[in-house]
Amino acid sequence: IENYEQFMEAIRAVSPVPMRFDEIAGESHVYYHNIDKEIVIQQGMSESQTMKTAIHEVAHAKLHDRERMKNLGVEKDQMTKEVEAESIAYSVCQHFGLDTADYSFPYIAGWSSNRDMKELKTSMDTIRHTAGDFIEEMTEKLQELQRDEPEQMHLLDSDLILKMSGSMESEYAYDVIR
Repeated sequence: IENYEQFMEAIRAVSPVPMRFDEIAGESHVYYHNIDKEIVIQQGMSESQTMKTAIHEVAHAKLHDRERMKNLGVEKDQMTKEVEAESIAYSVCQHFGLDTADYSFPYIAGWSSNRDMKELKTSMDTIRHTAGDFIEEMTEKLQELQRDEPEQMHLLDSDLILKMSGSMESEYAYDVIR
């Protein structure tokens, strides 16, 4: 992922809890620790899986923290929590150009089966608001990080550089660099 480190720094910045990488035993690649208030992500995953997973867990931390839900008088079952977190992760990733549909759609479908329209509509409002806020916060942080970055020339694969050299009365030599 282009600018992966900046994306991860922006995700960390918008997270309400610390995030760290570690070896996680078992099949889970991540967990949100409700007591220690931290997100732990499996080391060594692909950049796209790591980014999507981090956003998913930050969504849980923002919406589904046990104390926060208790203070708001909100109760949600695990199915609702997973649909909300993965839908937010999908929306945020999609906004920043990372397509997670192959993973996200089956995951959401599995967790949302047997839900009625009223439950899904309530979740959709939560997803829309939270994803919008998440995107806005990440965009601000990314802009801040880019402002603080030393001026660099960013090249795309399609960019072409022409380097010419020579002296006053000589022929010019040139190199084309793709």
